[in-house]
Amino acid sequence: MCDIIVFGDNMKALSINYRKADVSVRERFSFDAEKRTEIRAALGKSVVLCTCNRTELYFTEATIEKASVLLAEYSGIDSISEYLRIYEGEKSLRHLFRVASGIDSMIIGEDEILRQVKEAYAESVGSTDFELNTVFQAAITAAKRIKTETALSKTPVSAATIAANEAAKLGKNVNILMIGASGKIGSATLKNLMPHANVHITQTARAHNAGTIQYENVSTVPYDERYEYADSADCIISATASPHFTVTVKRLKAALKTDKPRLLIDLAVPPDIERSVAEIDGVRLIGIDDLGELAKRGNELKMTAAEQAGDIISEELDELQKKLAFHEFLPQLEDARSSAEKLKFDGLLYRLRDGLDSSQFAAVLDVLGRLGAE
Repeated sequence: MCDIIVFGDNMKALSINYRKADVSVRERFSFDAEKRTEIRAALGKSVVLCTCNRTELYFTEATIEKASVLLAEYSGIDSISEYLRIYEGEKSLRHLFRVASGIDSMIIGEDEILRQVKEAYAESVGSTDFELNTVFQAAITAAKRIKTETALSKTPVSAATIAANEAAKLGKNVNILMIGASGKIGSATLKNLMPHANVHITQTARAHNAGTIQYENVSTVPYDERYEYADSADCIISATASPHFTVTVKRLKAALKTDKPRLLIDLAVPPDIERSVAEIDGVRLIGIDDLGELAKRGNELKMTAAEQAGDIISEELDELQKKLAFHEFLPQLEDARSSAEKLKFDGLLYRLRDGLDSSQFAAVLDVLGRLGAE
């Protein structure tokens, strides 16, 4: 009898994510486009995914040891084993499907992750092989199906929506200073803020930033003047890709003259806002990891939908395995056809009986039975 063969065995995945690494660790793995390109070149056939909550390598040629060493080298952390999750074969396939669909996200069902997976895959064109292409395309298809067929994303929840809701809860008239509104997370946050009638938004813009969109009822001020508007703000939200702090404790403390409570929300990795600002009287700081705690209640409500999504993932993984199996079998197709024709039907049937276990053989007979009934 033959064992069940699982195709996709070449696929491996390494993950540094919010489950084992907090933001102070994850920021060390926040690789820019140049570093992602270098990592792919070193790994061979691969895809590199970097988001606020995870950095993951998917690859088919390199060893896990080589990929782990690369991650350590590029992060500057000597030992990453306590933060690292390793997936091989079918487990790596399932992990990618869960990531793409938002099931493995800090905020279950969040909308951003599918776009980020698509972008990581698109960025890797030329660095992928048949297996990676087939697997990523299947994961994206499954994620789209889950969004359509389950309630997982019917009420969109993301870091942007949670941040906007937290800011809007501050009072009847909330002055918000938005830093980084032209970026993807920043613009999403701004759009989630705008429907709240009680908020008054001021966004910053750099002189060289052509991506800043001017909205009606949203004021725009130069980025360099941000501290001049900090005192009047009830909430400061920052979501840039800057490697430097956009808000420091020293300059913020000097800028604040009015004694009132303030909420600072940092949506960036690496962080935009110096953590010690929380030591200033009246200031409360929410970082990207804190949003996970705020999302827990919503996550619990989505668990039923997540179970349905898990069933869809299993179905789509089965289809993926068939595609990978058929691709691997193609070089043998002509020889197999010739041998099968010599055996004729009865001989082939007995060969299948002797080579398969009972459940596999029963499945073959079921297909043949349905053919006979047509």
